[in-house]
Amino acid sequence: MFLSKRKIVLFGVIGALAITIILLPRIQYFVSAPNVDVIDFNLAAVDISNLSNNTNNIELSLLFDVYNPSDKSVTTSKVEYDLFGDDELLGHGVLSYEDIPLNGRPQFSPGQTTTLKSSIILQPSDTNMDIIENLINNPSDSINSTRWNVNGSSQIESAFVIVEKDFNVDLVR
Repeated sequence: MFLSKRKIVLFGVIGALAITIILLPRIQYFVSAPNVDVIDFNLAAVDISNLSNNTNNIELSLLFDVYNPSDKSVTTSKVEYDLFGDDELLGHGVLSYEDIPLNGRPQFSPGQTTTLKSSIILQPSDTNMDIIENLINNPSDSINSTRWNVNGSSQIESAFVIVEKDFNVDLVR
């Protein structure tokens, strides 16, 4: 018999090795980490979404524009940030997609800008009371006259790799 079980297994192993060697450069491309340094986070807008005069709580809506100039599509599972207004820490926000499958998370496609929306509730404290009072008493003028800054990090994911990306951005009007 020309093809015994041993020869079939041997040819199968040799064939698998040959295919692996031929496709190795392509496999390495897909499992290599994306260059997160080129991904650009911008604070596009800060708006008041809910104002409670009784409790002095203010809910702000933040829009992040994320631009991906690289040649790989990536996504994010989590964005954590600290919001500053006139250089005072106002609060800590988390935008999490960890419980959503990869195909349902926001995609940062090559050469495209993706907008992420996050909400943060400002709790009054001794350090931020002036800003909160200004936002409550005169919301439209205060939101425009405040210097907004966000300092944070995002988990950027490609097919097999998760990389941390730090950012520090100001709202540019």
